Amino acid sequence: MLSLLYSLLVAIAVGVAIGYFINIGFGIFIGLVVGIALFFFLTRHFTKKLQNVFTSANFDLQKQNFNNAVDILKSGYKYNKYAFLVKAQIDSQIGIILYTQKKFGEAYKYLQKSNPRITLGYIMMIIGHIKNNKKDKVDQNIVLLIKFNKKDPFVYSVAAYLYAEELGNREKALEILNKAIKAMPDNQKIKDHLTAFQNNKLYKMDKYGEMWYQLMLDRKALSRLQNKMMRSQQRSMKVKQRGR
Repeated sequence: MLSLLYSLLVAIAVGVAIGYFINIGFGIFIGLVVGIALFFFLTRHFTKKLQNVFTSANFDLQKQNFNNAVDILKSGYKYNKYAFLVKAQIDSQIGIILYTQKKFGEAYKYLQKSNPRITLGYIMMIIGHIKNNKKDKVDQNIVLLIKFNKKDPFVYSVAAYLYAEELGNREKALEILNKAIKAMPDNQKIKDHLTAFQNNKLYKMDKYGEMWYQLMLDRKALSRLQNKMMRSQQRSMKVKQRGR
């Protein structure tokens, strides 16, 4: 990354200059301080630039200008050489947009290098592995997903759901839920999920709301969401008509 390279070069230059004219030890110390400060400054600078890209894309998403949002996100690729994991972040967001448009094949291409910290994109990637018969990758990706989201009940519930309902591995699903109980013993959703599982009942994942609906794994739940959105839109239209 160029930010790191520039910071190292400046640190060396400052260290050598001060070491030559004053003292080598002092020069090394000042060089390190200047280099670290510059690195943090550049990182913050390009993080803000990238955040502006995400904000602009989100504005278009709210207006359902999906293609334009994707184009805006792609414009952020130019910052990839200046900061770490920029392309992975952008590709994750593009993958999420395409997935929610039901362009699953295209989305999967972008989600390949998703970061487990971007929870929704990473889960969509795992689903892509399952749908594309790359099940050998599922275990390691779920391990990473949980590792970076240890206190997120949704992550455990989704992992258990995928093992039980998509992969037919109830033993692995139970293992996941038991881990969840140890990590979050007081979480009611996890308790309910484990109880339902032990009683051979399907846990209602729609308790997680929009996060769950966006994965499009439960057609009935998705249909309920769409009907709810239609009713909400109709109520809004009635209010506008009365306002006139």
